[in-house]
Amino acid sequence: MNRSSTNPLNTMPVDENRDSRSNPQGTGIGPGPIDALHDIHTATNDVVKGYREMQARAQPEIQTVIRRLSEMHQGHASEQEAELIRLRDAGKDDSSLQGTVNKVVVIMRDWLTNLDGDVLPAVRQGEESLRDEYTKALADLQSHQQAPVFALLKSQCDAINSEIARLPKKS
Repeated sequence: MNRSSTNPLNTMPVDENRDSRSNPQGTGIGPGPIDALHDIHTATNDVVKGYREMQARAQPEIQTVIRRLSEMHQGHASEQEAELIRLRDAGKDDSSLQGTVNKVVVIMRDWLTNLDGDVLPAVRQGEESLRDEYTKALADLQSHQQAPVFALLKSQCDAINSEIARLPKKS
């Protein structure tokens, strides 16, 4: 992923040249909106990988929460992919090493402690990090004339904000 991490352990480098590349698909919208959408799609796919692992390991008391978040993000990823297809730019694999890191963090946490209600503040932090990615992408998109991409990401960000409000804060 080219923006900041959706997990505090991420140390992946930022691709400084990404925004300067042209859009090879000829959609006429330039690299900004497509890059922003790819970045969000990558972050979303990475989060989904972590939630899939968490669903398999979580205690029953948080299964409903994890399932709800996982389904929301899976739906977001599908909508993002559909928008990339519409923009004729859906060929690349939008996932990163961060998805594997997310899975490993879940596995390690499960080995050391139970994945129960005590993990929900960390889940909230992950959701807040993803929301920050959306905020950056939305700021980038404001300078482009891409209302459909902006509206999609704004709607998804609002859904994430609603879920964050339901999660406990770290005490």
